Amino acid sequence: MKLARIELSRDDVHKRLGGGIPFGSVILIEGEESSGKSIICQRLAYGFLQNSYSLSYVSTQLTTTEFVKQMMSLKYNINKKLLNGNLLYIPVYPLISENAIKDDFIKKIMNTRAFYEKDIVLFDSISTLVSNDASEVQITDLMAFFKRIASMNKIVIYTVNPKELPESVLTILRTSATIVIKTATYSFGGNLKNSAKIEKYNFARSSFQKVMVFRVDPGLGIAVEISSVA
Repeated sequence: MKLARIELSRDDVHKRLGGGIPFGSVILIEGEESSGKSIICQRLAYGFLQNSYSLSYVSTQLTTTEFVKQMMSLKYNINKKLLNGNLLYIPVYPLISENAIKDDFIKKIMNTRAFYEKDIVLFDSISTLVSNDASEVQITDLMAFFKRIASMNKIVIYTVNPKELPESVLTILRTSATIVIKTATYSFGGNLKNSAKIEKYNFARSSFQKVMVFRVDPGLGIAVEISSVA
């Protein structure tokens, strides 16, 4: 199975994730608010783009301007990728405001063909998008759709805040994914650390790091801590 490379010279995240992400993967990144889900998405997105893959990035978190500024603060310069069309960024923040109707997002996700014309499609976060109409039947249909998309030599990534969805729906999202990464924060030596734990990794081509501890450095992006080896 072919790997999508995410290699950058500044870090070894690609090595810790087994040298790349297998095409055909459906990836869940799960964690509570501020646990590091979005920064992992941003690192993966930049890695894909720098290795010449195209990407759709659907965000409930940031406007386009905010996203560009956030990526620039990490020295993940994506301006050229936006201009040449390799990166399609879709901010849906205005659509999930308090006054907006939140129904039918699952149908919209499956019917928006432009999302799936790229090599990789990333939803950050899907739990925010579907929280109002996330029945078990609808989520099962959505996961079956994602698997069909991934089977066309693509990668689908979605983030979830477990506090936004019932456990029965979370179970479907977890079992349907081929890769499950759970993010968390913890205190170590008086400092707050982020961790990403790989709980499932189907189709892995080589060894991968089960737990990655990292910090976020302005001008660098993700910096993996040596303690993650332990």
